[in-house]
Amino acid sequence: MRGEQVAREYGQALFEAAQGKGELEKVAQEIDVVGELFADPEFEGFFQSIKITSEEKKNVFNKVFLQGVSVLTRNFFWVMFDNNRENLFNEMRNEFERLLDEQSRRTVAKVITAVPLNDELKVKVQNRLTETLQKEVILETVVDPSIYGGMLIYANDQIIDASVKSRLNSLREKLIQTG
Repeated sequence: MRGEQVAREYGQALFEAAQGKGELEKVAQEIDVVGELFADPEFEGFFQSIKITSEEKKNVFNKVFLQGVSVLTRNFFWVMFDNNRENLFNEMRNEFERLLDEQSRRTVAKVITAVPLNDELKVKVQNRLTETLQKEVILETVVDPSIYGGMLIYANDQIIDASVKSRLNSLREKLIQTG
């Protein structure tokens, strides 16, 4: 839990600094670019290695991103390297993006269905969620046959369970109680 809290604090600090300089979108793009490189196991392994010094990490980061990132983003990574927090990058990035979405009145809704949604149904679900949440909704769809039918929706720390599996479980519980 401590690592999650530290990651949130770093993400919030970066967000506030970028907001203060009017560079939110620019920093978000830079963080995405760095995130793509961190997705490479060799690159990530180098930066998360405790055997590599902070200065060596800074030098490599500079060579890779010399023209690619702002001073603000570079300094953010310097602080991460100096405090050995590279392993929390993805969580920091998630917090930064969450704050950016919150400010932009956007939210990601994860929709789980037993079969893939067709485009028409995706639009209907997205429109209904946008209306309900009063935010722009970005749909992330996942197929999970174990829910049998219906859908599960995770959005804004809320869960809407309209799955056949949950209805069957509820019915089973009622039958057991009336026994």
